[in-house]
Amino acid sequence: MKKIPALITAAMIAAAPAATAQVQDNNPALQQVVDANETIAPEGERTVIDAGHVDLGPMFVDGNLQFLARDDTHEPAMWRHLNDVVFAVGDAAKQTLPDTNDFDFTGAKPGSDVWVVPQTEVAGVPWLGWNSQAPSLLERSTSGMSLEFASHDGPGDFSLFVQPGGFHEPQQLWNSRTDGDQSMWVEPNTHTHANWVFTEPGVHLIKVRAKVEDTDGQVHTDEQVLRLAVGVDPQEAFDAEFAGAGEGASSSSNVLLFAGLGVLVLALVAFAVVWGRRK
Repeated sequence: MKKIPALITAAMIAAAPAATAQVQDNNPALQQVVDANETIAPEGERTVIDAGHVDLGPMFVDGNLQFLARDDTHEPAMWRHLNDVVFAVGDAAKQTLPDTNDFDFTGAKPGSDVWVVPQTEVAGVPWLGWNSQAPSLLERSTSGMSLEFASHDGPGDFSLFVQPGGFHEPQQLWNSRTDGDQSMWVEPNTHTHANWVFTEPGVHLIKVRAKVEDTDGQVHTDEQVLRLAVGVDPQEAFDAEFAGAGEGASSSSNVLLFAGLGVLVLALVAFAVVWGRRK
């Protein structure tokens, strides 16, 4: 079992993620060129990606913003509709947290196992990032874009953070334990990867929005659901439907709330019955 390096955990603190985060990564390994002639796979063409490089990213197609996945595991690179993609996260992604409280913000206990889609490429694990490099995007917008985490549907908790390297503190971007939409700012023509952390295996659906303001001042938005099969059959993720947690929250984090509401409803019904009998 792999352990998360101590260097990464040393300066980690359990602070709430910023409402807006500007993230850039100038790592030479992330230098790439996105070609205007790259094709988009037909809707309904399903694929499972269990290793290799993929970026999330928006582009304009026939005047409309589309939030897609750029599949670099295909030769040549092509774009895919997110509803047709499942990221299969297997045992190679399993890591053990250190016996400290440095990772409390993930919702996992010290020494427990988590599943990580990592910031740097690891064999046998999808390498998932995002870019703002589609030529059609750069032609229509020069100001960058925002990526918004809306909600998470799946077991346990989900979090996303970047580790700049050295002794810099990690920067939290999204966290299913935090209420409300969580937005990060992405500069134009940039390419970034981060750590996607899941505390429990299962099907994880993550609702994400891309927002872009064009040169005419019009704001374009596209919302999609990322599908990840963490330690389970990818087909389960294709078949899953988003249950709809509260915005910015994990569906699992709302269980107690729903249970409490159920008890309240039962209490009101019982009160009504008793009151009716007294009449």
